Amino acid sequence: MNKVDFIIVGQGLAGTLLAYDLISNNKKILIIDKHLKASSSKVAAGMINPVAMKRCSPVFMADHYLSNALKVYRDLELKLNSKILYLKPILKLFANEDIQNTWKVKYSNDDMDKYISSFSKSNEFSFLKNSFGGAVVEPSAHLDVSLFLNISREYFTKLNLLKEEIFSFEDFDHINCSYKGVIADKIIFCEGHRLQNNPFFNYLPMSPTKGEIMKIKIPSLKNFNKMISKGIYMIPVKDYEYVVGATYNREDLSDKVTQEGRSFLISKLDSILDVDFEVLSISAGVRPNVKDRRPLIGVHPEFSKLYVFNGLGSRGVLQGPTLSQELMSCLFSNHLIGNKIKKYNNINRFD
Repeated sequence: MNKVDFIIVGQGLAGTLLAYDLISNNKKILIIDKHLKASSSKVAAGMINPVAMKRCSPVFMADHYLSNALKVYRDLELKLNSKILYLKPILKLFANEDIQNTWKVKYSNDDMDKYISSFSKSNEFSFLKNSFGGAVVEPSAHLDVSLFLNISREYFTKLNLLKEEIFSFEDFDHINCSYKGVIADKIIFCEGHRLQNNPFFNYLPMSPTKGEIMKIKIPSLKNFNKMISKGIYMIPVKDYEYVVGATYNREDLSDKVTQEGRSFLISKLDSILDVDFEVLSISAGVRPNVKDRRPLIGVHPEFSKLYVFNGLGSRGVLQGPTLSQELMSCLFSNHLIGNKIKKYNNINRFD
């Protein structure tokens, strides 16, 4: 029987970040994953944003999450010899005068000048329908999540670390932590919204939502260097091309794109853009959201070899590198297991 230190189930963003952390600590791993269309990571926007736009306030632990994320992704660029991270400011467009005033007041009184570099005038960008101006948020960045996951898959495959199949619980011995001839010290489930079908962790209160994103071409706009936020996001990805998203649907959790999703995104774009655009493609994925909007990290309450790393949510690209490191401190410890993970992320909050 083959022996590894860790089995990772799932090669989305969470599983991929954790795999690199384990490899860098000289741990022997096996990743089990099957390409499935509805994975949320495959259609993730990849926006790294330290500000909660609706409230005009910093994300919890924003500075720490941001600095660590930028470092980790830059290190991975060197490791993979690929460009995946792009520093880009966010242009937050104001929908009305009240929102404009809120942002300016917070900029003056709440230390938001740390995150807001400037304000734009209503007529500053001719391609936008914008009557109330906006604010430029930085530092912020864009991670090409799809490319990152694809080249990581090639990397893991080349090292013979990835088994491409759907994990079969019928072939899993949870007492001995063995699976199809492989025995591990511990197993970590990073399955995204499919955690709902995991017999060991399906008690966790997930609230998955389907999201649709659109790739568009704006022939008159070669490459605007800012990400735009106004109800939806618009991210420049190459000359003339932009990714736009996203929708939220709790009822339909399939990987099928919908006319409703398409119409919603187009109507939002029509309210933002004052130039013509064309739709190139639409994709759909299911986000592994949690009811309290916090990640799911920790060890099974009964079986000490079984772990979960899931539910990163809409800020997964920002928070994922730090959360992976948080889990690492737990995986390498043989005592105080539950206390190694921050209480607001630890799954024992649901015991």
